[in-house]
Amino acid sequence: MKLITKVIALAFLTVFLSCQNEPEELFEDDAITNDNSTTALEKNYLDINIVCSVEGIPPGWNVDEYINSPNCPNYNLFFGRYNAAIISRDGTPKINRAGAGCQDNYCIWIVGENFESNAYVDIRTTTGSSIIGTYRGSNRTLTTNAQGQQVITLRLGSAYERSQFASRGLRIWVVNPQARKWADGRTVRRPGDIIIDPPCNPICP
Repeated sequence: MKLITKVIALAFLTVFLSCQNEPEELFEDDAITNDNSTTALEKNYLDINIVCSVEGIPPGWNVDEYINSPNCPNYNLFFGRYNAAIISRDGTPKINRAGAGCQDNYCIWIVGENFESNAYVDIRTTTGSSIIGTYRGSNRTLTTNAQGQQVITLRLGSAYERSQFASRGLRIWVVNPQARKWADGRTVRRPGDIIIDPPCNPICP
């Protein structure tokens, strides 16, 4: 009889403890879900904004809709009717121009806009689709010139890249990892009249 009583008590205790743990696990799952939702909401908030017509549309943003806002003044209107606009961030980088640099012309400079701070450069040959080089972090520099344009500079690291650069040229892409978007490929070729390869510091990155 005592053995049966102990078995029943143990079974009851097991069921009781399992019922206690389930809400805690559900609460933890809810907390994780809420954290993820909060992160998504913060990202969406940062990617969408409202600007007044007097401010204009900032670079790197697209207009989703023109509106009238009580918080904006009614002059310099969009299309003479709207004093504000709902805008969303365009994460696509844009290459304006690119070329060879450094004393030996084995560097590449890229001038453009809408580059993320951790943007990187993928390099392909002009005839293939495989990436033969990627330059990110300290392997490239990202600065802003006097005209407010963003400039990426890098020095080609492999003999194969330099050979292709000097003969057929290279195709370059700037990639924004956070937005997961990239600029259209641009072909850059090294001028053929420089045959020396001296140390380039401090001119090169």
